[in-house]
This record gives sequence, C-alpha cells and structure tokens, in this order.
Amino acid sequence: MLIQAQNLTRSVGDRILLDRVSLDLHPGQRLGLVGASGSGKSSLLRAIALLDSVDSGCVRYHGNAITGKGVPAYRRDVGYIAQRASMIDGTTLDNLRLPFQFGSSVLPFDQNEATRWLIELGQSESILDQDARTLSGGQQQAVAIVRTVLAGPQVLLLDEPTASLDAGSTDLVEQFLFRWIESDSSRSWIWTSHDSEQMSRVCDQVLRMKSGGLIDE
Repeated sequence: MLIQAQNLTRSVGDRILLDRVSLDLHPGQRLGLVGASGSGKSSLLRAIALLDSVDSGCVRYHGNAITGKGVPAYRRDVGYIAQRASMIDGTTLDNLRLPFQFGSSVLPFDQNEATRWLIELGQSESILDQDARTLSGGQQQAVAIVRTVLAGPQVLLLDEPTASLDAGSTDLVEQFLFRWIESDSSRSWIWTSHDSEQMSRVCDQVLRMKSGGLIDE
C-alpha cells in the first residue's frame, strides 16, 4: 500500500467536511474523486496532503502514520497541485526554484528540464523572466505543475488542476501528466474533478463523494 487514509473526519463549526473517510492508493494507481462542489473532494485531498488538520483519523504512507519528523519526507514524495496556482513575488524562474530553496526536494534544480516542460505545456521560454504574478491563470497553472513535478514526487494530489483551463490547455496538461506517470510504474495520483468524462480519461478507478463521505455506486 502506498497511501492509506483511515477514518478521516473534519468539521468546521456545524459543517461536516469529512465524515470518517477511508481510501487506499496503490503504487501505479490513477485514482479519481468526483462529486459536486462542496461534496468533500478538496477537503479530502488537502487532508491527505497534510495541509489541513483533521479531528480524527490518520494518513499512512508505506504503512507508517505520518507524524512529526516524517512529515517533511512525506511532503517531498507527495506533491499537491491546487485548482488555482499560488505564486510568490518574483519571476517565473524564482517560483520554479522555490521547492529547491526550502528543502522540499532532494534533487538539484534543472532549468533546462523546467523550460522543456513549460514548452510541452504550451508556454514560451520567455515567461521565465516575467513577473510570475502578471502571468495569466493558465500560465500560472503551467508553472505550478512544472514546479511540483520538478521536485520529484512519487504521488500527485491533483485538486481540479484543469478546472479553469480551456479545452486545448486541458489536453496539454493531461498529456503531460500521463507522460509523467507512465515514466515510472510506481508513480500514482489522486485527481479530483466534477467532470466524469475527464475522470474516465485520466483514472483507472473513480470514487464518488457526497456530503463529506464516499458513496457506493
């Protein structure tokens, strides 16, 4: 087993975001989560990414509960890509270097590879010197995807990564991520979407969420 989410529960006030959710992710698996807005998809992904705390339950990686000193290593292996990219002040190149400056990767920064991947995602090399905050939403998303993959994760947690993109950009992202996962048989992802057609393209198993829990179909 690669990742196990065990009985994850989270509430904010009277609202239940996660209701004793459990799932398993195996090496090489492409797992999808579908559901309407507010069904709990993003809450579950953020909990698995250890970005949000839970009221109860735990996340295990290779069978071990992720706590304390194990968190940095887990975050190096498990990359998270949000629906809307977050950029720091500085150039695109500054943003691409970020994980390597803060120890989020044990790999050296490879600018040539970063450039090649940006081009694969339909971007121009010229954006490397641009202020990242002035990039379009689609450009920022391409930068965020490349930044995460450059750091060398084994698992990607993809929270509706193409929801704000047009059909052409969505196709480029899907093709890029397929090349990433197919280059190493142990790589896996969990991909959330409200688009069942996309899930059928990118995932080999799809789970549905409703009201903070997984439902049988």
